Amino acid sequence: MHLFSHDEINLLEAAQDGQLEFISKQLISLSSKQLQDACKKTDYYGRNALHYAAYRGHYDVVEYFLDLQCININSKDNKGNTALMLACVRGYNQDITSLKKGSKFEICSLLLERGASLQEFKKQGINNPLHWTCFFGDLKTTKLLMFVEPSLMLYSNDRDQFPIDLALRRGKEIDDREEDEKVLEFMILKFLAQYLDNDEHKKKLELSLDEHESYRYLQQSDFNIKSSKQLAQVGLRYLFWASTLGRLDLVEHLISCRYSPFEPSYKGRNALHAAVYHNKKELVEYYLESEAVKEFRVGNVINRMTKDKPQTALHVAVERGHIDIVKTLIKKGADPNYYNFRNHRAFDQSRFTEIKHLKRELLNNSEKNYLRSGYNHVLVGWQRSKNQLLEQQFYNIQQKKNVEKGMFKYLPIESFDKQYTYYCLKVDEKLKNLIADETKMMIYNSRESYICPFNIQIQEQFENFHHIHDQQILQTLLYDEFDIDQFINDGLLIEQYPIHDEEEKELILKFWRNERFHILFEPFQLKKSQSRTFSALSSYFGAEVGMFFVFLCFFTTWLFLPAIPGLLIGIFHFINGDSINGIAPIYTLCMAVWATIFFEFWKRKQSETMYNFDMHVTEEQRRMIPQYKGAFIIEDVTHTIEIMDTRNVQWKYFKSNCPLVIMAILFIGGEQFGYYYLKQINEGEQFYDSLWACVLALSILVTNEIFNFCAKHTLNYENHQYQDERENVYILKVFAFTFLNSFGRLFYRSLIRPDSEELDLLSISFTITWSIVHLIRYTLYPLISFAFIKIKFNWDFNKYKQTNSKQLAVAQRISVYDTETSAINKSIDKGLSSQYFLSQIELNRRMIDPPNHVEQFTYFMTQFCMATMFSAGSQIIPIAILIFNILNIEGLLYGYRKFVKRPLAEPKKSIGVWNDILQLVGYIGIVSNCLSIYQANQKQLNTLIGEDPDTSNDQNNLGLRNFLFLIVAEHIVIGIKFVIEGVIPDEPEWVELILKREEFLSDKNKIKKGEQCKAIEIKTKKE
Repeated sequence: MHLFSHDEINLLEAAQDGQLEFISKQLISLSSKQLQDACKKTDYYGRNALHYAAYRGHYDVVEYFLDLQCININSKDNKGNTALMLACVRGYNQDITSLKKGSKFEICSLLLERGASLQEFKKQGINNPLHWTCFFGDLKTTKLLMFVEPSLMLYSNDRDQFPIDLALRRGKEIDDREEDEKVLEFMILKFLAQYLDNDEHKKKLELSLDEHESYRYLQQSDFNIKSSKQLAQVGLRYLFWASTLGRLDLVEHLISCRYSPFEPSYKGRNALHAAVYHNKKELVEYYLESEAVKEFRVGNVINRMTKDKPQTALHVAVERGHIDIVKTLIKKGADPNYYNFRNHRAFDQSRFTEIKHLKRELLNNSEKNYLRSGYNHVLVGWQRSKNQLLEQQFYNIQQKKNVEKGMFKYLPIESFDKQYTYYCLKVDEKLKNLIADETKMMIYNSRESYICPFNIQIQEQFENFHHIHDQQILQTLLYDEFDIDQFINDGLLIEQYPIHDEEEKELILKFWRNERFHILFEPFQLKKSQSRTFSALSSYFGAEVGMFFVFLCFFTTWLFLPAIPGLLIGIFHFINGDSINGIAPIYTLCMAVWATIFFEFWKRKQSETMYNFDMHVTEEQRRMIPQYKGAFIIEDVTHTIEIMDTRNVQWKYFKSNCPLVIMAILFIGGEQFGYYYLKQINEGEQFYDSLWACVLALSILVTNEIFNFCAKHTLNYENHQYQDERENVYILKVFAFTFLNSFGRLFYRSLIRPDSEELDLLSISFTITWSIVHLIRYTLYPLISFAFIKIKFNWDFNKYKQTNSKQLAVAQRISVYDTETSAINKSIDKGLSSQYFLSQIELNRRMIDPPNHVEQFTYFMTQFCMATMFSAGSQIIPIAILIFNILNIEGLLYGYRKFVKRPLAEPKKSIGVWNDILQLVGYIGIVSNCLSIYQANQKQLNTLIGEDPDTSNDQNNLGLRNFLFLIVAEHIVIGIKFVIEGVIPDEPEWVELILKREEFLSDKNKIKKGEQCKAIEIKTKKE
């Protein structure tokens, strides 16, 4: 940084403002040396007067300094920008429209005439001057730069953007599409003429008389032909933009140079995608029919997906509403059953009426059933005669919303045994749109490519609703009229559940089969996730299920890092126990660092997953608990009337938790006493030691279940108002007891009365026993149970068909009781199979309840604790957990697809309080590992630090030395933890960029909407 006098500062400011008279007065009286020193002065950014004059577009000031010859024309500022680059970056003072008058061209031409160099910009990874002239749509300056140094077109910036890629960017200050297209056309012609040696285009680019006059003092550089590989990459990019323009004459020449229109180029899209997007039907037909392109039409190229935001050309055509191109693509073999990055098939994503008609014409053989017609949610009530109150609520919904006929329907169907009535609910598309518009539901806007509040006025721009949106809309309709939870609590309803969609479940299976190995190693690639399995899980089962599987797979992947070296250490330990004495303490400390790195990268993965699941824009709905008891009070701040529990909070929790604390002490103490007693019976026998360790592990699981049951019942006394609040309290109680109960004996043998052999035995026995029990409980047992359930179901259904054939025939002609049905709905419902639908409803009701996520997370957090805190006991714990986790992933996914009841999808933003538990475990792991090494592994520590076998060292001195060493090691590890937390950002860069873009577009639309409202208000006042 330089310090200036007042006059020197004024010189730079005058150069920015174009005050030539002031500058000349300042410099005219200076000697030659003083003039040189004054002109070379720079500011904080390293910019001199010439830089600012060029940057602000002051031609006369630039010329004045060049005439003085006191400033190096190629001098750079702190960012490496020369005066020529700064002129291209801006080149105007206040009025950007002055660029159209050629001010930038004049300055750049002057600088090039006087010797400005472009050589330092001929490299990859930076924006060169040509990038900026293309961005501003400055054709004259673009021609100038291409005349002097045509090879600039071959260099891309750090975002893999060539100069031509910036020509048609939207949202620029000067947004002149016509001028931008001229720049684009010139760049393509120049590429054809310069690098593909096309004589026809060379003639088109011959300079006019004016251009000859302007360029006469400029020196052209020699041709700089790059490698054929780079030319191929650049050529594909130029083919893409030629397709965007729809210029068949340009495309034909590029095709003749063997550039394929089906190879990915710009942002993973190819020339066919560009032609489809911009509705260039002639080009689409040329790519799919002409002989010139025949050699490239190998394989299934028409269904090739884009790399970024995967979708086919048919998806693009449907999204943009290009009917003729859609017909052409279907005719040429485009498959409408491919799923895009939003998990939509091509025809399912669009709201255009023409597309819907076209879908019916082209896919008229699609299967029709109740589920496909929209009956996908069931409320289970008693016999219909007892459900008048429920049916009255349905009638109220119709009256309250003032809906048209057929927009909300319910279909009552009796169960096999006539004891229950299934109310199958259907919401019409129009009513869905109304509810989504009223609630400002966040839906993906296909036209703008971001998530924003649904607007019924421009509904064609939004994608169709996913399953999770349908459920949210239906729940909003129902809860606005009556509290379903209260009805279930009062016995008026039995339960509610969505019906499984076999086609959607097969989609999840298809994604998983294709991506399972990629998913397990994806976190190590440190790039944007391309897998669609989790998005499909989230859109079908809900964000909570999707996030659970993301965490499980992420945890399993990261276990590979400690598992492989841990396995090697375990093998060496088995061969020769003393061979690992020096390595084991290092491995244990590394596990503490591993836990920190895991948590930091998990936060990044969670942020990415939130975006992929659309969770970053969702609001978690706080459901009130029907059993909540409170009194009316006036809130102190808002002065509104609210219902709150007026009891003393501390006393309430004290009374509810005291019995739990006493129970926990009795359980933990009783288990330890029983284990100690059993060990005394057959002391020293390895078989019985292992057996009693497994018995202790099983008893821990049993006492955990008993405690969880009691903890759940104490929640009723605590009288929580909201479900999320009660769940968090329950999680903390359950995990606190599970942690102490599971690891009490391990802490005892590692810290209080150290015994490395028993610590090793207990840690590995607990890990394997708990893993086997979890696998049996949540995979094998439900699988066997459902097999018997299905046998019983088939028996009941066959019996039902035999004894109720007449009633079944009547049921097939059942009508909808809520409102008169339109002719279209009647014609559709007429051919539906009510028998099959009833069997699906019954089977869905008999399925296994979804696994409790608190229990699932508690188990996997226990695994994380075991791997993090007790790796000093046994280094093979991570490999054991890894193997069982892989089995659990497969088993749980199979269960969700085959025999688990479909849960209600509720919006979730993260894994909640489990993030805090993960971070806490990381800190505890550092301390416990260091203490475990000191207390239970002194021999290994002595081997690591060094012990002279020829001298009789005092054990107290060695212990003190080891303790001090571990204190230092602990502080180093904690320091590393804080450094890692600071270095690794919580959000990936691409997520930050997209969120900024969404925020910008959202603010822009708000401003636009505000201006429209203001205009309407002014118009109304005038009228």
